Amino acid sequence: MFDPRAKNCVSMKTLPCIIQKLIFEHTSEVKIVDIDLAHESEVPVPGYFIMSSAPPNIEEAVESSPQVQELATKGVNDIARHLYRMLQSERSQSSELVIAVHGYNTSLSSVQAWYKNIFKYVNRYDEAISSRGDRVFIGYRWPSEGVALGDVKEVIAALRALPPLPRDLLMSGAFCALMLLIFELFTFNESIWGFIVGLGLFALCVLGTLMLALVLLRLVVYFRDRYRANNFGVLDLVELLRQIDQAVIALTVAEMYPTLEESQLDAATERARNYWRKRSQSKIKLSFIGHSMGGFVVTNVVRILSDVFDSSSINKQPTPDVGDVFRLERLILASPDIPVLTIISNRANFLASSLRRFSESYLFSSEGDIALRIASTAANYIAFPSRTQSRGYRLGNVALQNTSQSELDYGFVNLPMLDQEFPAHLPIGSAIAHSQTRVLDNLFVTCERFQRRGIVTLADLFEVQARKDPNRVTVADFFTYFDCTDYVDIKYDPETNTCSSAPMGLLTRAKTKAALKPWDYLLLTLDYATSKRNVHGGYFEGQFSQKLLYRLAFLGFSDYLTTADPEPQTALSQLHLECRQKQIQGFLSPFRYRVDIQGGSLEGTKQDLLEAIKVSDLDKLKEMKSDY
Repeated sequence: MFDPRAKNCVSMKTLPCIIQKLIFEHTSEVKIVDIDLAHESEVPVPGYFIMSSAPPNIEEAVESSPQVQELATKGVNDIARHLYRMLQSERSQSSELVIAVHGYNTSLSSVQAWYKNIFKYVNRYDEAISSRGDRVFIGYRWPSEGVALGDVKEVIAALRALPPLPRDLLMSGAFCALMLLIFELFTFNESIWGFIVGLGLFALCVLGTLMLALVLLRLVVYFRDRYRANNFGVLDLVELLRQIDQAVIALTVAEMYPTLEESQLDAATERARNYWRKRSQSKIKLSFIGHSMGGFVVTNVVRILSDVFDSSSINKQPTPDVGDVFRLERLILASPDIPVLTIISNRANFLASSLRRFSESYLFSSEGDIALRIASTAANYIAFPSRTQSRGYRLGNVALQNTSQSELDYGFVNLPMLDQEFPAHLPIGSAIAHSQTRVLDNLFVTCERFQRRGIVTLADLFEVQARKDPNRVTVADFFTYFDCTDYVDIKYDPETNTCSSAPMGLLTRAKTKAALKPWDYLLLTLDYATSKRNVHGGYFEGQFSQKLLYRLAFLGFSDYLTTADPEPQTALSQLHLECRQKQIQGFLSPFRYRVDIQGGSLEGTKQDLLEAIKVSDLDKLKEMKSDY
């Protein structure tokens, strides 16, 4: 008898990843082990650590050994088998794959520690997640590299890697700097010839300094990480998902045709694909947690997975289905290193179609994230095509307006508006257009130092793209926002199951200011440098923020509310109060409110919102044509 799964394995020999398994050892300690060494003990949420096999430097690239490829193939089949069994189980009849992706400048040990914490949290410390039994977790590692400013070997390697002309200019600049110092010690430079020679030396010194800046940029590794994320991390994750898709199809063929002959494989495979295409509402759900540059990886993975020739995509009504077996479900971005332009609907937004495919989208951000504000924004100044500095800011730095500086501004700031202005019978696009509280008017970045308030809202920032139409419906209306700038909580470590002794500002000093000032950013830079607080990743350290973020990722908004109270409105009020207590500002997506609170149809509501965005885009196009 022919086994289609055996032939499917043949196509998996080029998987560019190393797959290992997360397991519990001695009941509590999490270990990462090879697939063939993992014991078969059952856990509610199976976990895998998957690492792109691309090396930090291309000179180190080698083909994976047959043993590594064999283990990778076994890992893909294990993941597919878990997902397929969950979908066929009478208990759950659903199946979800949740993938976490780390950010820039993250060492292997740090990545593994984070993924171990997630695995332990969802299996040991959150019964609401572990009781489901229909999720699989993947912690994905792309080939990031640590900042090497203090590593002498890396500094030497960076100098050796300089092309000849920049290297010669750097060495000449160093020599000229020494000569200028000598000139200062003697009186030769008082003559006209001394002045001319000194001027020439100074010019060469400046050129050498510019070449030194190139070396420093390399040692900061931002652009190197960006290249690896885009060309290795994104493509390797796409290939992984493609092969899991193929493995699930192979399992489907094996179950549908247990006595299949090899000559019948192609026809049987096509019938299995058609079977999955028809079951759009019961596919394997695919969700992502993207932190920092991991948000860039995730959004670009979705761009590639999306079929650009799909008619629904062309008509700006993209389906969430990707591949044969997957359906995009939830997107959680924490301090994403992507432009603020991402949530604006216009021609320059290269991610709009991808983001619209998710059923749920969430953004965790902080005004005080100096890692994004300084490092990422300064680095992207070179590459991002914008005339003004404000449009180069990153999405992870947006904040919600805190106008009265009181506790009443925390929690969901638009909840009263949703209760009053969104009757269930009114189409969601019309409700958003006529609402007095719009998301782009509430989101801002701190970038205009000489303005009275020192901030600019996204509505003002992109008023040209919006054609000064305040009623436009945009991609931003799909997102639910959590501004954690003033977030105060105790630290919780899932690895040791311990908490800090007292609450503290986890991402900033939590001064509850309407906007942070230059002095605040200086203090936060010192805090970050001395590890006093994690301004870039504090979301994964707080007790409440971990519960909020991981439950949204593994359960979704509706099921998250159910864990608090069976009545959605009551549960939403409780979440609102919890956010207020922790000094988190939220802006609940009208889309989520209509579906999860008012009981609107997911597909129908999404269709209405996409239609409203489409109409807004068409109106804008007509206005642009009338200008000519």
